[in-house]
Amino acid sequence: MKNRDYREIQLSSSHLVFIFIGILILGVIIFLLGVSVGKKQAQILGETEVSNQAKIEEVQEQAPQPLEQPKDPINKELALHQKPKEEPVKTAPESQESNFYYVQVGAFTDNKAASSFAQKFKQHGYSTLVLSPLPSDKKPVYRVRVGGFPSKEKAETIREELASLKLKRKSDYFIIRK
Repeated sequence: MKNRDYREIQLSSSHLVFIFIGILILGVIIFLLGVSVGKKQAQILGETEVSNQAKIEEVQEQAPQPLEQPKDPINKELALHQKPKEEPVKTAPESQESNFYYVQVGAFTDNKAASSFAQKFKQHGYSTLVLSPLPSDKKPVYRVRVGGFPSKEKAETIREELASLKLKRKSDYFIIRK
């Protein structure tokens, strides 16, 4: 009885080659069938888009045409010269930022706190920049930076000046090239 319970299949290398080729042929056939079905689906979708477009054009032809607004070049000219009501946040262009050094003086999770901290440096005569959070930040972090210095040496001297200011904050400022 034990001999009947246990059976072993023995394949020669030629049998394995035939099985492999058969599986490969079957895979190619399935792939080609998939491509042909995809092409047929694309044709069907193309026909329905054409018929839908024809229906849309037909409805548009039947609908009354709206009256054209008279063109007023004076109002357009005035609109071009008016200032926008909201001033956009000033950010330096990437091309200009890339060659300058900045001293990062703080990082805050609140935009108001970052802006008020940047204002303290503006009062001392430094140009500041509050950066919006990066997409890669887990928590939103607003970075406060001073400068836009052309050399690392200039940034280092300003960093030392900033460290000597008494702003009720630990002065662990560091230089960033951006």
